[in-house]
Amino acid sequence: MLMTIGMLILGLLSFSLAFFWRRRLVIADSFIGPIIERFGEPDISGKKQYTNCSSHRWAIKNIVFGSHLQSTERFRSFMMDRTMTGTLILGILLSMIPVIIVYLLFLSFNVIGTSLVLIFIAIYIMRGPGSLENSNLLLEWQTTQDLNTFNIGDLAYSRVSQKAIRKWILTLTVIGIVTIAAAPWGEEIPITLAYIVTLFLGFAYVNIFLPISVFSMPLALILFFIIGPLVILISGLAIASMKKKVSKDESIDIIEEMERYEI
Repeated sequence: MLMTIGMLILGLLSFSLAFFWRRRLVIADSFIGPIIERFGEPDISGKKQYTNCSSHRWAIKNIVFGSHLQSTERFRSFMMDRTMTGTLILGILLSMIPVIIVYLLFLSFNVIGTSLVLIFIAIYIMRGPGSLENSNLLLEWQTTQDLNTFNIGDLAYSRVSQKAIRKWILTLTVIGIVTIAAAPWGEEIPITLAYIVTLFLGFAYVNIFLPISVFSMPLALILFFIIGPLVILISGLAIASMKKKVSKDESIDIIEEMERYEI
């Protein structure tokens, strides 16, 4: 029952967040309307770079050289000035944090079971990807500025930011539809996944481990417990990379591109 209720709540949360970001787009559209009337639609195909605008300077200051670099610099300075103390503190934290996390996860799993996965998904969709945060911050900054100081470059940045938000709205909508549609069978999903994993492991044990163990037990153990999981992990990463490459739109996200510029 917890899994079913959790999936329903996750679906409703996804739709609520999609509605929230949709409202953000409406506000941004109403704000940049006069700029579109003045300059028309910008070219955001990536063939043209817009650097002579206020939004470009804002992105350089807040994204390329943002607060995350300041935090990194402070940490590096601390480690250089107090190497022994920093190493000791870092070692204590790195040894304690995994234990605490595993303990909390174990307690949470005992209370809510496999519904714990839904909590991680909910945290992800509430936080969103990094490009979404950058896009939202840029749009918020633009709405506080004087429209008369903007040019077509600012409009291009606004359109790129809106595109990132629209993509996230689509993702939220898909998550909401899938989770609500699958909610009636929520309790059977973990059982089904466990059954599939069991079949796969049983097949690998009978057809790979046992035949190889006849000739060499150490080799069979290495293949089954080390090389096998490593191949599965690499295959999953390769598939994810190919999917990302195929689904990548022809338009280039100017903000993400700037993060790689050496200025």
